[in-house]
Amino acid sequence: MNGVFIISLDFELLWGVRDHADRDSYGKNILGARDAIPRILELFEKYEIRATWATVGFLFCENKDELLEILPRDRPKYNKKYLSNYEYISEVGPNESKDPYYFAPSLISQILKTPKQEIGTHTLTHYYCLEEGQNLGSFRSDLNAAITLAQRRNIKIKSIVFPRNQFNEEHLTAAQKLGIDRYRGNPADWAYRKTKTEDQTPLRRGVRLIDSYFGIFGDQTYSPPKDRPTNVRASRFLRPYAGRLAPFHSAHTGAIRRQMTSAALKRNVYHLWWHPHNFGINIEENLSALEKILVHFDVLRSEFGFSSASMGDIG
Repeated sequence: MNGVFIISLDFELLWGVRDHADRDSYGKNILGARDAIPRILELFEKYEIRATWATVGFLFCENKDELLEILPRDRPKYNKKYLSNYEYISEVGPNESKDPYYFAPSLISQILKTPKQEIGTHTLTHYYCLEEGQNLGSFRSDLNAAITLAQRRNIKIKSIVFPRNQFNEEHLTAAQKLGIDRYRGNPADWAYRKTKTEDQTPLRRGVRLIDSYFGIFGDQTYSPPKDRPTNVRASRFLRPYAGRLAPFHSAHTGAIRRQMTSAALKRNVYHLWWHPHNFGINIEENLSALEKILVHFDVLRSEFGFSSASMGDIG
C-alpha cells in the first residue's frame, strides 16, 4: 500500500466558537468562511482531493423551526453554562438568508455536489464530551439527532470529529453503535492529549505552536490503521495566515510539505485538518498556501503513488 494523504475540516460556523466569541468579535471570520468554502471546493476538485467535512448538525437545518424540532430532550448540563450552545438559540435568526452565521444548507449542498467529498459529523451542537456536567446519555441523544438530520438529506454518516478533540472509549462505543466507526484521534504526544478546556494550558498551546513550525515531535505520520473503530489520527493542524505569525506562515506550510514527503516515502498516512473559518480573513493568502500544499501532493502522487482519501475511506 502506498502513502495516504487525508484532509478533514471542522465545519461549524459560529456554533464552534460561540462559547468565547460572537458576531461582533468573530463575525468577519464566519462570513469570510462562507466565501472561502466554495473556493476550497474548487481546489479540491482541481486536484482531485477527497476530504471529510465534519459538520455541526445544526448547520443542516433549513430554518429555525427545524432546528427547534430536532432538539433532544436529554441535553448536557455543563457546570459552565456558557459552553452550551443551547444558551444561544434565542439569538438565532429564522433561516440561512437572514442568519448566515448559524445555518448552512446551501454550503452543504455545494459540498455534496463536489466530487469525492464526505460529510461527517461534528455532533449536533458542538458537544463537549469531557466537560463536567454532561453524561453519556445526553451525548447519545445529541449524536442521534445529528444523524437524523443527515438521513433526511440521504447522507449516511460514518466519520466523526469530536469537538475540541474531547472523547473517551465510552463515546467511541456509543458512536459505533450508531454506525459511526471512523474518528479523528489526536497525535500521540503529551501536548496533544485530549483534555477538558480548562486543562489546555499555555504550556500545551505553546508546545503545539512550536511543533507546528519545527516538527519537534517528528513528522506525525503513521501506518494505515486497521482497527475498529478506526482512529484516523490527526497529523497536523493547518494554521491560518493571520496575526503576528503571518510572516512565518511559509515556514509552517513548508514543514507540512516535508512531512507529506516523509509519509509518501514511508508509505504512511498524513492527516491535515483545519476549520473553514480559519480562512475567513486573508482569504487569498490562505488559499494560496493551501494550493501550494495540493500542488506538492500532486507531485508526490505522480512520483510515489501518494493517494488522497477521506476519513471514511480508511479502515
